[in-house]
Amino acid sequence: MQRMEWSDVRAFLLLLETGNLRDAGKRLGVDRSTVSRRLSELERALGTRLFARTRDGLKPTAAAGRLRPLAERMANDAAEFEQQARASEARAVGTVRVATTEAIATFLVDRGLLATVEHQPDLRIELIAGNAPVDLLRGDADMAVRVSPLRHESLRVRRVARLPIALFASASYVERRGRPATPSALRGHDVLVPGGDLKQLPEARWLESRPGVRVVFRTNSMPSLLSAAVSGLGIVPVATGWGDSNERLVRLQLIEGVPARTVWVVTPPITATRAAVRAVADRVSNVLSRL
Repeated sequence: MQRMEWSDVRAFLLLLETGNLRDAGKRLGVDRSTVSRRLSELERALGTRLFARTRDGLKPTAAAGRLRPLAERMANDAAEFEQQARASEARAVGTVRVATTEAIATFLVDRGLLATVEHQPDLRIELIAGNAPVDLLRGDADMAVRVSPLRHESLRVRRVARLPIALFASASYVERRGRPATPSALRGHDVLVPGGDLKQLPEARWLESRPGVRVVFRTNSMPSLLSAAVSGLGIVPVATGWGDSNERLVRLQLIEGVPARTVWVVTPPITATRAAVRAVADRVSNVLSRL
C-alpha cells in the first residue's frame, strides 16, 4: 500500500470545505494541479475514491464522509503537536545531554549545575562523562564542555574559562614532606600523574620528567587523582580552578611551562536554539567563568 502523507490529508479536508480545487489551492498556497495530485495520491494510498468529479465541482463519496471525522482528529492532533513544540522552544523542557570529561562533570555537579533544574521543573540534565570525543552533529549529545574545541564550521563554540595549571597537595602531605615551591624542589617527592588517554597532557609529561620524582599513582580519572591527593598520597597537577576550590588541597606552585587550559562550550545548530539547551549552557558558562 502506498504511504499516506499528512499534506494529502490536509488537502482532503480543505476540499471538503471548499468543494473545488482552486479554492483549496488558495488556502494551501499551491496551484489547483498540486491539489489534484495530492487528492489522487491520497486516494491511491487509501485504495478508495473520495470525490466524484462533476461539472458542479467535487462531490464527497460515502467513504469521504466516513473518513472526515478521523481526518479532522488528525488535524486537531497536528495543531496541538505544533503548539506544544513551539511552547517547548519558549521554555526549558525536556532532557539536555551534556558530554564532558569526568573531572568537569564532577566539578559542575559540585558547583551547582543542577540548580538549573530547581527553577525549570520540566528540565532534565543527563551528564555523559568521559574523555572520548563525541559527535555532536550525529546527535551523540546536545552540547559538549571540553578543554579542546570540537572544530566544525556549523558548530557554535564559546570560550568560558581559561585556567592555569598548578601543583597541589594536601595539608597533611605538606606537613610531612615539605612544600616544594620550585620545579627543582620536587626532587624526592611522590607525584600523582594523569595516565591512560590523559598521559599526553602537557602537565603529565612535565611532572613525570622532573628529576628525582617518584610516580606512585597513575590514572585517567581526574577525580581519582584529586582523591588520592586529598588523602595525602602525593602531588597532583590540576587546573587552578579545580585545585583552589578544594579546601583540602594546598597550592604549591604554578607550572609555568604548561599553557593554561581553555574550557569551551560547544553546541550543534540543531539544538543550540532550544530553550533547555540555552539554559544549561548559560549555567555551565556561569559556573566555569567564576573560576
